[in-house]
Amino acid sequence: MYTLSSATMPKTLQVGEKLVTVQQRLGAGAFGVVYKVKEEATVNEYALKDVVCEDQSELIAVMKEIQTLCKISTHENVISITAAGGYKAQGLQHMTILTEFYVGGNLNERLHRPSSDLMNFKWMRQMTAGLAFLHSKNVVHRDLKPENVLLTATEDVKLADFGLAKEFVVVLNAEARLTDDSWIGEYAKHYMSSEAGTVSWMAPEVFKHRYTEKADVFSLGALFFSILERDFVTVNGKRFYGAFGRPYGQLFAKKVGLGYAMFQSNNQGINVAFSEHAQGSIIMQNITLNALQYDEDERPTAAEIHQQFEELRKEMQFWMKEVSGNYCTIS
Repeated sequence: MYTLSSATMPKTLQVGEKLVTVQQRLGAGAFGVVYKVKEEATVNEYALKDVVCEDQSELIAVMKEIQTLCKISTHENVISITAAGGYKAQGLQHMTILTEFYVGGNLNERLHRPSSDLMNFKWMRQMTAGLAFLHSKNVVHRDLKPENVLLTATEDVKLADFGLAKEFVVVLNAEARLTDDSWIGEYAKHYMSSEAGTVSWMAPEVFKHRYTEKADVFSLGALFFSILERDFVTVNGKRFYGAFGRPYGQLFAKKVGLGYAMFQSNNQGINVAFSEHAQGSIIMQNITLNALQYDEDERPTAAEIHQQFEELRKEMQFWMKEVSGNYCTIS
């Protein structure tokens, strides 16, 4: 798949039953261009993902993304799909996906600014709730990173960009693993050659062409780390937040994604720790470090992490009630 310039995008599009007008281009990636659009009849604003399909296999891939979105968009912390459609331009088939538009932008942009411990807790809890829901529906996201976490006007979390999401089969055999070399090859070809990309949030086992739901958990840990530590790399003047490290024995090497550093070093000499400037309670930091375990079998499931946050949420509500004398609801 590849993306076309904004000049080729029609000004007005029919997406399902909605007629929308393109307002501005929001961003582009390996799997499509995203635009802000406005519905003609209601002036409601939406995000429109435009994907160019060069052949039948790519068309099928987009259809699968739409099916996945329809399956999972009922959760409050997952982006919801509004409509889908298609059109032809310059002899190529385009597929369009219309979703909610969130004025809060994405988490990577938001991490430039300070946030309270309560806000950090809310983001972490809601991301975990969304991911646990995905896994309960047998869907792995495979592209969790701060840019794919969108925020509403009240800074509530919405997991987004399911271009790589895939259904998986839960197996009882602990040695059985989901293998899909085709997506990793195509994905790595795009991101490994770029200066900054999704490789920074991948789990170490993904570089061995092995992906289960536990790889999502590692990426979730990298998201947690980015919130609490605010570590980042700068590329072309833009900050990318995450969890980073240097391969063992390469003291002066530039920082790379923690999972990649672990893979390069076979986890030898890689110490994952928070600095004295990090935010969050000891419990929140320990949850993060457990999610960033090198061995996927040592990582908790998203459901287990979600349960930890729910229990912590109840404790926080209890103590805030004791202090203030009023019951306080924590998002």
